[in-house]
Amino acid sequence: MAACDAGFSWLETDLHCTCDNHVVLSHDEELDKVSRATGKIYELTRTDLEKVRLKRGGKFLFLDGFMAEFSQQHWVFDIKPGTAERTMVIVARLLRRNPELILKINFLFWDEIIQKEFLSEFPEAVCFPGEVECYRAGISTFLGIPSLGNIRKGKIYSVIPAGYGLTLLSQRVVRSFHERGAWVLGYLPADRRQVQLCLDAGVDYILSDDPPVR
Repeated sequence: MAACDAGFSWLETDLHCTCDNHVVLSHDEELDKVSRATGKIYELTRTDLEKVRLKRGGKFLFLDGFMAEFSQQHWVFDIKPGTAERTMVIVARLLRRNPELILKINFLFWDEIIQKEFLSEFPEAVCFPGEVECYRAGISTFLGIPSLGNIRKGKIYSVIPAGYGLTLLSQRVVRSFHERGAWVLGYLPADRRQVQLCLDAGVDYILSDDPPVR
């Protein structure tokens, strides 16, 4: 809710699958990282998870509830690798019933094979390039040789705003992506200063675990 209250129109979330094929929102698959329960999400049923209380309060949110509660926003689905194949079977079934939803979602895959299979059925889907591809594109543009980055038109590249004592995002870097028909996501700015750096550089998106209040 904090992101919506701050005016963000895109929400990113990580997807895992339960043993009875329900998609749940969680960064970690191990329950003891977010609650006092033990076990892993893929070992439990939806009913099991609905009984778990999170350390910060509240309960797990499932994909159907998330889509209903945040229907006015766009979504980024990070398909976690542990149960990616089963997760995508459920998501694909959802998209077949509601094809208009494809326009609301960007996808991040960690398994190239599953991504290729998904795109063979949904070629219009927008998918983030993988980690190695983003690093190559970001470093190449920072060094002033974007031609070596193999930047692809229509893709969204994640670039960290700063690192190793250097400012990695600038208007020049972002312009290099835009000139090639690609977009830039400021990836996990560490503080408000880095958020402002992303904004000053003219990025198209910002992914933040702690969105600042306007």
